[in-house]
Amino acid sequence: MQKTPDKKRIVFPFVEAGLGHIMPMKAVADAFEDKYGHLCEVVRTYFFQDKQDDDMLYVEKMLIKEVHKHNKSRIHGFIQFLAMRLGGSNTSNQFLHKVYWKRGFKPSMAYMQELNADLIFNTHFSTLYYACQAKQQGLIDSKVVMFCTDPIVERQWDRRSDVAVVFSSTGKEKAEKIYGFKKRKTPIMQVPFLLRKDIAEYTKTRQAYKEEVGIPPDQFTILLSDGAYGRGRLRKTVYELLKSDIPLTIVAVCGKNEALYKEFSSLQVPSHITFKPFGFTDKMLLFSAACDLFIGKTGSSSLAESSYFGVPAIITLTATSLDKGIANHYTKHVKNSVKLASAKKAASLAIAWAKNPSLMDYYIQNSKTEHRCDGPDQLADILWGLLNKPTSNE
Repeated sequence: MQKTPDKKRIVFPFVEAGLGHIMPMKAVADAFEDKYGHLCEVVRTYFFQDKQDDDMLYVEKMLIKEVHKHNKSRIHGFIQFLAMRLGGSNTSNQFLHKVYWKRGFKPSMAYMQELNADLIFNTHFSTLYYACQAKQQGLIDSKVVMFCTDPIVERQWDRRSDVAVVFSSTGKEKAEKIYGFKKRKTPIMQVPFLLRKDIAEYTKTRQAYKEEVGIPPDQFTILLSDGAYGRGRLRKTVYELLKSDIPLTIVAVCGKNEALYKEFSSLQVPSHITFKPFGFTDKMLLFSAACDLFIGKTGSSSLAESSYFGVPAIITLTATSLDKGIANHYTKHVKNSVKLASAKKAASLAIAWAKNPSLMDYYIQNSKTEHRCDGPDQLADILWGLLNKPTSNE
């Protein structure tokens, strides 16, 4: 890929494996391009898709399949993370990329070299591995930066990055003690979670946004979402909420789970309940701004967005140790969320809060510490500084 003469190139490789990786990547890419795009080349690529290589596409399909499996069976995720603990990060990554997804290794490495980047920023462990491996093999001389989308850096993240960025103080403290980072003296930096910049535009009242969605402005509103693939306990929780004996508004986002969306769209609901099902949508910020309560599986972006709007959360599913880390962050550190694995218990608590909203005051107050969206700008400045720091060949 030909470079523009006398300009540095930064690459943002997107991976389609859940919005938890895509939204933070988009947020920092937008911030960087706004601030520094006129001074350097900014390349955004859907890493496994843009070459239309069957073997690379296969890797992404496998990643998506794994996300489905994790959300369908907690045992699947447990076994995988246990294997990573026993084998270690390096061995696990080598097995995944060179053996399990072997057919995608060579074309992915070739594309990483073709991108010819001065800096590669990663929010997904797969592109991070290819970047680190390509650098170790001398195929590229790029600075490699990772942003951990989870509060704690787990074992799927390659330890060979030049800089690791986290968003929680607990995550930073633990990352500094990880042997791989410590041995390499990898700088660990902390920025607020990478919320998309559009969130700052939501300055109206909650009632105003309810009217914009087309729901009763004075009715207690519950937003339910289990991520882009609409798995988890979304279906069960909705059916439990529909048993409510008080007026409620239920906004259920099914994501790419079209079968669930069709099922919800055909439901006959009680007259005192307003039910709004949606498929895959770009209105999640609007829904978060309009709701009084969020219910769903752990997701860094969804919980960060609801927290920004001062909305408490009931977490109904933690499929892997990553999810448990996210849940612990919001239940034990931010303290604005409750974890209830039972859909029945989650719905019961939600209805109790709807009857007496003052019971949520503690969680709403704690959410105020999360009302900030300057993470992408902070990280853009960090990336610009790294991009202009001489490499080993300069």
